[in-house]
Amino acid sequence: MRRRRLKFLVALGLGALSACGRAQIGPAQYSDAQCRRVALVDAVTGAKLRGAEDFAIEPAAGRLFVSVYNRRSVERAARKRNRKIPEGGVYEVSLPEIFAVETASVKAKPLIAPGEIAGGLRPHGISYDPANRELVFINRAYHRSGRGWKMEPHLQRIGAGGALVVAEKDSVPCNANDVLATSRGTYTSFDHNACNWMAGVEDIFRMKRSGVVDGSGARLFERAAFANGLAQTLSGEVVVAATRENALIFLMEQSGVLEEKVRIKLPGGPDNLTLADDGGIVAAVHPSMVRLALNRKLGIGKAPSRIVKANSKTGALQILFDDPSGKLFSAATVAVQTPDGLVAGSVTDEGLLVCRALA
Repeated sequence: MRRRRLKFLVALGLGALSACGRAQIGPAQYSDAQCRRVALVDAVTGAKLRGAEDFAIEPAAGRLFVSVYNRRSVERAARKRNRKIPEGGVYEVSLPEIFAVETASVKAKPLIAPGEIAGGLRPHGISYDPANRELVFINRAYHRSGRGWKMEPHLQRIGAGGALVVAEKDSVPCNANDVLATSRGTYTSFDHNACNWMAGVEDIFRMKRSGVVDGSGARLFERAAFANGLAQTLSGEVVVAATRENALIFLMEQSGVLEEKVRIKLPGGPDNLTLADDGGIVAAVHPSMVRLALNRKLGIGKAPSRIVKANSKTGALQILFDDPSGKLFSAATVAVQTPDGLVAGSVTDEGLLVCRALA
């Protein structure tokens, strides 16, 4: 009886939260009728993949690179002090195959095998470096600490064909979140200033203590509340997602630091960012952080998915996709837009969301 009552209260709360997240934002470019879920299948093991949390794209070659790992299962294993911690993967997927009308599932080619990286392969945030044809990602390695496990983030590089790159290690903060490869080097976002219980205090009071570091670990900007995804505009500005401010922050490097130029407010907390062909910044945003937390941490209910595109010059916003209930696709954390349509991934849901552009 008590359990049934708890489920009822959770359902009631989620319903209220859903209503709160349905602010008037205008129609989406891609309707539900244009969109479908496509299974993402490991080409080696045949397993259906969950947790395609971030993308990088090589448009000329029609390749989508996907960073995948099931965070809930990893955190559960670490919490229970299991002997082994599950790994994820970095995959290559064909964009033409994704957008094919008949596609219900798409094979994802693993670029690196589990066990090849010390501490395990768990990519968190990914960027494509076209100059070197390399993929750069934050890898969340787990190492034994007494009887338990300790997570340590490292910046990892692999060739776009899958070869491990041995390079001088960039310094990343303990709360490294995303990475951006540019002609000026790599930038890494850090989502909190603290790595202990104080990080929770930062969240509660929305303290602006997170930001961006360079490859040496030097802090170039630290005035964001939960700095998350990174992207670069066509004119060279660095864009950081300030999740707890519902904003994109546009930064320009001046005198060795990143100076804020402008902020664009969004209808939700932005997660990962990508650059569209027309120069717009595509952001997956979370209309309800509470519902995201319930879904992400506890597996309770579904979280809304919303994809927007911001014009970096005018500040104009366009809603690309909106699923307030998360019924079609839950907790989207990244999306890319191409002339063929929209592809989105999720930190918790299976597979990909694919929306085909109208002919």
